[in-house]
Parts: sequence; C-alpha cells; structure tokens
Amino acid sequence: MTWPFQIYGTYHRRNDIHKLYKGQQQSGISTPTNCPGIFIFTGNGANRAGYQDVFQKDGRLRYTGQGQTGDMKMIAGNKAIRDHVKNSKDLLLFQQTCRTGIVRFKGLFICAGWDCEIQKDAQGNLRKAIVFTLIPQDYVSKKVKSLTIQAPDQTPLHTLREKAFKAVAVPELKSKHTPGTVFSRSKAIRDYILARAEGKCEHCQRPAPFLTVQGYPYLEAHHILRLTDGGPDHPKSIIALCPNCHREAHFGNQQELLKNKFLGIVSVLEQNLGHLRFND
Repeated sequence: MTWPFQIYGTYHRRNDIHKLYKGQQQSGISTPTNCPGIFIFTGNGANRAGYQDVFQKDGRLRYTGQGQTGDMKMIAGNKAIRDHVKNSKDLLLFQQTCRTGIVRFKGLFICAGWDCEIQKDAQGNLRKAIVFTLIPQDYVSKKVKSLTIQAPDQTPLHTLREKAFKAVAVPELKSKHTPGTVFSRSKAIRDYILARAEGKCEHCQRPAPFLTVQGYPYLEAHHILRLTDGGPDHPKSIIALCPNCHREAHFGNQQELLKNKFLGIVSVLEQNLGHLRFND
C-alpha cells in the first residue's frame, strides 16, 4: 500500500481523503482510526481561525496546533502530531486553496519539535499556542542517506543498539532542537539496523549486492509499520533489506504477508540480542 497523493496534486478533501480514510472533516488535524497516517491542513483562512502557520525558507513549517480559543493543550490532534513517530504514523500535509473543499498535497513531514508562543486566538485574545516545527520527510531521508555510516568494526554492536534505542526514547522535543536532532536520531537508528544485519539481507539472507564507496555492504533500512522510509522510527520495526526485497515490500502483491513476516524476523533478531540489553 502507498499513499495515492502526488506532490502538488489537488484533491477534494471530503471525497479524496475522508471518504477513503475517515477522520475529522472540519479539523485542521485529522486523526482517522486504524489508519497509518495523520492528515494536517494549513492555509486559506487559518489565521482568521487563530492559527498562524509559517513556511520557512529551508522548507520547514511552523505549524500552530489545535485549539481555536484559550491556551492550547497537548491533547488530541496535538498529541498525535507530537507522537506520530513513536506511533508509526505518517504525517501528511495539505494546503487549503481558495476553492472550497480543494486542498493541495505538500508531502510527508516529520515533527522535529515544538514549543509555545503567544498568539491571538479566534476571538483576538492572547493565548499560549503550541507551535510545531515540521520538516519535509523527503529532505530528512536524503540527508540521512548522505551521512557517513559508522563502520561496524569500529563501534561495538551493543553501543550502536544503545544509541538507537535512546534515540527512540527522546521525550517531548522542544523547538530548540534543530533539524540536526532529527538527522542524528535517524542516523543512530539506521546505523544500528545495518550493523545488526552483518552484511546480509535480513529477509532473503543473501549477501548485500555490492559494497558502497566507503566499503560497507549496501543494504536499505525499511520501515515495516510505516508506508515510507524516511525519518526516525523504532529499531524493532525496521529491517535491513537488499534492494530487491525492499522494492517487493513496497510494490509487490504480498505486502501484508511480507509485513508480518518482517515483524517476526525482527522480533527474533532482537530476542537473540537479549544479551546486549540495557534499559530499553
């Protein structure tokens, strides 16, 4: 399964999004049940409703959370955005247009942190607003892939594992955490997964098809529970795959079967690494 939305494509919010995935149709943050994604909406009248969203020059979005009047609280949609990585939920951003019901898909994003700032609410009163820093997931994925992998023979596996699990355990991030925080978290998890594989696809068990220019076996980290492969996730839901198995995971006709098989493989691997346990 992949999302049917194309970058910059326009869609009818009710017919093309909620009819397929359900979720709140009037809210700026829609959290449909039993769906691997959270839909967030920005633009066209948001400021009039007490939401001040601002795109930065580097592509980041300062996204004001949910709550039209009074101080915002970290509940409901706000909590869903904050915890989307931990809960293996993709964050899909749509920009509302001038045409009623029509939205434009801006892509998948990752929550890099949040803080509170003083804004006016829908009634013009000053209040504490939760403002998230959202980063395009494609940018995070490309950035992490460009980072040098820590050679397994230089760093013990238990050290890489500890760093990976600590990256997942990062508590409520504040906005002072720059995009570099997301990159370092993602890199720590990726490095551990690839080291755990020991140069072989964790599915078909074949050796990596070639070595990278750095001399490391080439494998790809696949996020089992999410629909995309960018950004941080939990080590227990990521598997190292050869390119062939990775493509099958995304485009084959046995995706659900493979997903369950991958989860079983990773579960066994992590159980076998029990002697490397720390406080995870």
